[in-house]
Amino acid sequence: MSRRDELLELCRQEPEKVVDLILALEARVASLEGRLNKNSQNSDKPPSSDGLSKSRRQRPKSKRQSGGQQGRAGTTLKFSDRPDTIIQHGSACCQACGASLSEVEGVILAHRQEIEIPEKPVEVIEHQRLQQQCPGYGQLNQGQWPVYLTGKGQYERRFKAFCLYLLSYQLLPYERTAELLALLFGYQPGGGTLQNILSHAHARLEAIEAVIKGAIRASPVGHSDETGLRVAGQTKWLHVVSTLTYTYYYWSQYRGQKGHLADGLLPSYAGILMHDAYRSYFGHAYEHPLCNAHLLRELQAIYETDPSQRWAWQLRRLLRTAWSLVKTAQEAGQTQLPADQRDRILTLFDQLLDRAEQHLPRNPRQPGQRGRVAQSAPRNLLDRLLEHKAAYLRFVTDFRVPFDNNLAERDLRMSKLQQKISGCFRTDEGANAFCRIRGYISTLRKQGHDLLSALFSLWTDTPFMPIPAE
Repeated sequence: MSRRDELLELCRQEPEKVVDLILALEARVASLEGRLNKNSQNSDKPPSSDGLSKSRRQRPKSKRQSGGQQGRAGTTLKFSDRPDTIIQHGSACCQACGASLSEVEGVILAHRQEIEIPEKPVEVIEHQRLQQQCPGYGQLNQGQWPVYLTGKGQYERRFKAFCLYLLSYQLLPYERTAELLALLFGYQPGGGTLQNILSHAHARLEAIEAVIKGAIRASPVGHSDETGLRVAGQTKWLHVVSTLTYTYYYWSQYRGQKGHLADGLLPSYAGILMHDAYRSYFGHAYEHPLCNAHLLRELQAIYETDPSQRWAWQLRRLLRTAWSLVKTAQEAGQTQLPADQRDRILTLFDQLLDRAEQHLPRNPRQPGQRGRVAQSAPRNLLDRLLEHKAAYLRFVTDFRVPFDNNLAERDLRMSKLQQKISGCFRTDEGANAFCRIRGYISTLRKQGHDLLSALFSLWTDTPFMPIPAE
């Protein structure tokens, strides 16, 4: 008997089983199609996973032409007031009579400058320890080496700072860092030397990291997020807690509550913390604004899967309009929206959730069923919106709160790039050094400080402490 005949016989004898089978297959197909249709515009997948397919734009197309806009101030190389080398171009002899002009002083008609890399950008400095005899008393006096000179031959502090810059900011692996230094300077430090540079920076930054951590704890508004991190061949979790001026990283083998308790910053934070609605964040006492960028993608996925769910499209449009109104008010120097605008947004939000309730009824509990009743993904989202409505709309009622959690996501982005370039961290110490040094560098960049100068200070008596100007 063929498979087709077997199914026909099953339909005649046990139609209920056939119906259950069809429903199960439909649900599985819908689930697989949903996973297949996910991209960076309707889910948390990164843009790199989209491949060559063209994702649907979330932002409206700009009416402006590409390139520089009219009225924009152009940029060009600036002339130096103190050039290192001056080369004058005159005439050797008179073009009319041929007389020599070598002794004739010329008048400068115009200037042109070129920017060039010096042929030998590394300076070898020899230190000589002297012994001197006092002419009167006859005492032999010996000079002392500078404290930072610890070996017969060593890389100097600025060279080490540049190595640290390449390793921790440009995220070059050890081998490529050494190759680049050999190409530029003619010196190729070994892996042990580069490791010692990272270890030194990690140790010197311990006190500065504590200051950064304290500044974030005292900040009224913060951001937090986490992402996977490979350490010693195992998947761990990199956590970030940051503000507009400070960044702090740490890693843990846990993502949720245990991961938060492993460090202690999040449980003790008492301000407003933006996050992406991951359940473990709600176990702490700080206020909970939620990321609307995530919400927009989820609403996009619902509408793409089922266009009859117009409430999802309308809610996306409402949120984007509300954010536009908030930005306009902030640019005008206002500290809150006009009461009528604010109340209108809140009312429309409630109306759209009521409309969603009509389209997304709950799955009923079956007789004898235990535990939570599984709901569809759109229904789960609606339940979250109903539970945390104030958190999603906090940017409307409190201008200190941003619209999304993009700050924390940007702070995590370089860790993913580091993993793509170098793979996992081989040791816990390597992951610890990355978190502390990268947090320092991110803080420096947010505050607009010069990176090389600050990294150089780690080999001096007074490492640079990043404190934003009041």
